[in-house]
Amino acid sequence: MPVTNDTTDTTDHGTRAATGTRRPVPTAKVVVGLVAAVLAGVAVQLVGLPSGPTLFGTDLADLTTPVALFVALLLGSAVGVAGARAPWRVVDIVVASVLGVAGGLLFAVWNAFAYPVVSATVVPPVSAWYVGVWLLPGVLGGLVIRKPGAAVYTELVAAVLSALIGSSWGFSVVWYGLLQGLGAELVLAVFLYRWFRLPVALLAGAGAGLVVGLLDTFVYYPELTVPVQLAYIGLSIVSGVVVAGLGAWALTRALARTGALAPLRSGRDAERV
Repeated sequence: MPVTNDTTDTTDHGTRAATGTRRPVPTAKVVVGLVAAVLAGVAVQLVGLPSGPTLFGTDLADLTTPVALFVALLLGSAVGVAGARAPWRVVDIVVASVLGVAGGLLFAVWNAFAYPVVSATVVPPVSAWYVGVWLLPGVLGGLVIRKPGAAVYTELVAAVLSALIGSSWGFSVVWYGLLQGLGAELVLAVFLYRWFRLPVALLAGAGAGLVVGLLDTFVYYPELTVPVQLAYIGLSIVSGVVVAGLGAWALTRALARTGALAPLRSGRDAERV
């Protein structure tokens, strides 16, 4: 299959930023859009979904927090996506799919062998230390592909494969994957998909960690006290930063040095990732 070089984002500002050498400053339009997105999500959370109707056997009211997060993250990411000029190529889809499948296999192995052992030794909030494992594919996909939607796509592919292989959490891992991917995607969108250095990788991991921390506390641990819930969310963010953010950044550099990412911008900018 012929492979073309990634020549997107050829404006002067975009070219300089594309190499990761200059940090783009979010514009007032982006900031206003993010505030509006957060307010929309808060509104959904406060109003709540109606109780009674079900979706895949789950009462709609129990899905209020996931839907509120989805609205806020999707609208927030759309602000950055609207200003990006980076269409996907075939090679982007192939590489993102491979990363997603690898992530799904990682989930399957972790869920089958490691999770039962580590989860039996700790309780919330300490149990949040390992959630970063489930966030790694999304951040990695975003750093490697560097296109709008890459973090969501990679994390979602991993989640779907994990569900198909078999997960004790059933279908919920799919919408968890969607929201976790959006958590990383939002950070990359805020930087307009033009800066991919270590600080952005760590922030993307933190974004995904915040999402899974909020989901877990509202969906699985609503009975915990507020201090314990806050501690759980904080540890989820730390896990996202260390495991997903730092881990994905290191993996991207390692992959680039092998030449596997040569057709991608991340491969050519390996020294500055």
